[in-house]
Amino acid sequence: MTDILLSIRNLDVEYITPGDPVCAVKNVSFDIARGEIFGLVGESGSGKSTVVQAILRTLPPPAIITGGEILLNGKDILSMSDREVKKFRWQEISIVMQSAMNALNPVIPIRKQISDVLYTHKGYSREKAHQRIKELFDLVDIHYDRMDSYPHELSGGMRQRIVLAIALALMPPLIIMDEPTTALDVIVEREILFKVLELRKELGFTILFITHDLNLLLEFTDRVGVMLKGELVESDEAVRINSGGQHPYTKKLIGALPSATGPRRKDLLPRPEQFKIGEKPLIEIHNLNKKFHLSGFIRPKMLHAVKDVSFNIYPGEIVSLVGESGSGKSTIARLIARLIPPTSGTIILDGIDIFKSEPRSASLNYRRKVQMVFQDPFGSLNSVHTVFHHLARPIIRHRLIPQAELYKYIIDMLETVGLSPGSLFADKFPHEMSGGERQRVAIARALSLQPELIVADEPTSMLDVSIRMHILQILANLRGEKNVAVLFITHDLASARYLADRIIVLKNGSQVEHGNSEELIQSPQHTYTKQLIAAASPGWLKKNLLKTNENRDSK
Repeated sequence: MTDILLSIRNLDVEYITPGDPVCAVKNVSFDIARGEIFGLVGESGSGKSTVVQAILRTLPPPAIITGGEILLNGKDILSMSDREVKKFRWQEISIVMQSAMNALNPVIPIRKQISDVLYTHKGYSREKAHQRIKELFDLVDIHYDRMDSYPHELSGGMRQRIVLAIALALMPPLIIMDEPTTALDVIVEREILFKVLELRKELGFTILFITHDLNLLLEFTDRVGVMLKGELVESDEAVRINSGGQHPYTKKLIGALPSATGPRRKDLLPRPEQFKIGEKPLIEIHNLNKKFHLSGFIRPKMLHAVKDVSFNIYPGEIVSLVGESGSGKSTIARLIARLIPPTSGTIILDGIDIFKSEPRSASLNYRRKVQMVFQDPFGSLNSVHTVFHHLARPIIRHRLIPQAELYKYIIDMLETVGLSPGSLFADKFPHEMSGGERQRVAIARALSLQPELIVADEPTSMLDVSIRMHILQILANLRGEKNVAVLFITHDLASARYLADRIIVLKNGSQVEHGNSEELIQSPQHTYTKQLIAAASPGWLKKNLLKTNENRDSK
């Protein structure tokens, strides 16, 4: 590589603590050529985002850069004055943040959020800024009539396109994308990334792409750097990394990648060979509907989020609800957990019509039998309480275990979900654990009440790929060890394929297809199911590029 745009040499970043400093980034070096897409992959805490903050000079205290240099077009960013740094941001380097909802100001219209960049850095007039915003909206395929919308009025995909438009506002040569598609479903994610590739080809910018999803990087990038515990342990072309890589950690990441197509791997989340699912349904869902009032009193607008959904779950069975964001998956989860009331429909648990026997709110008995594991392991645990408190409180409330046996019972629950020794984790606070450990605590809390059904709402979507399979393995083991049924809600069809016995595909609140997991994967019938499988399959990018080129040639 002769035309180097960004060069990082021997970068060290430390966090100052009351004791010894914590080294977050250790001697990291890599180059990015002009026009290249370079990907950094690694689990949470590996130092990826710290490298990004160092490049942008936005590291918060108590983090300090203790060594190295960062050269952009040959100029050392670390030696710049604060005034120079403010000028180079957005003009030389811009960033697309992880969460588009958090990256955008919720009380300011989109027009003003983009125009602020243009006023501050270019001194544009109001008319010139308006014209530039229209051009940016055209670039990211959003109609300019959404200029005065607020972020909450846009879908997740549209918000991410707006953040991309802001990053492109001044046409910087380098764009950093820090986990830009984490909260998006697989189809919208692919649309965003395909649009990024089209824009790169048209505008010629360079991309530093940060993620914990190696599967995504192998499709999208030219070269990949693998980070572990603050160090860059491997860096090579994406094709070579895809063939297996050299470092043991890279091999581990490659080995943990499930696929929604091809033969089923027997070494990845194997199913029990001899296991009988109960003959009588544990829970029956009949014609479930949920409508939400959006606005207005005289003529209220309604959102029909769940439309006549019906299915059964048998004791010990794992059923997966799959669909894109807005398909009604999480609404169904909350309806079954009785966190929200339905508009109409019936739920029968153990042969009892729940809405007739408990019309106002769920009984303690129902709460014990049906437990929920939420998507966000960081938000589902109270930061001021220990793990022991989180598990003890529901057990005491339900009077399930005598006080004298409570501690041992909680330790056993923690070790059941792989937190060993349980006595060590029982005294920890949530902030002292990783995302994967916190999600295990959430599963242990649900499991502690000895439920018959666990509703797991996107329990792995915010976790690293290497940790994701561990969580799926825990859910898979519950059926054999505890005879617990699981409703697994996800937009990841590959995970659903390996974990679930049956898959139900949702689109716009309705069931479009359901069946045995492997049969549905191998022989999908509905067009939308085929789209989901294609979007989750290796080679999706090349297929889309070939299709696009063929369409252009035909024109």
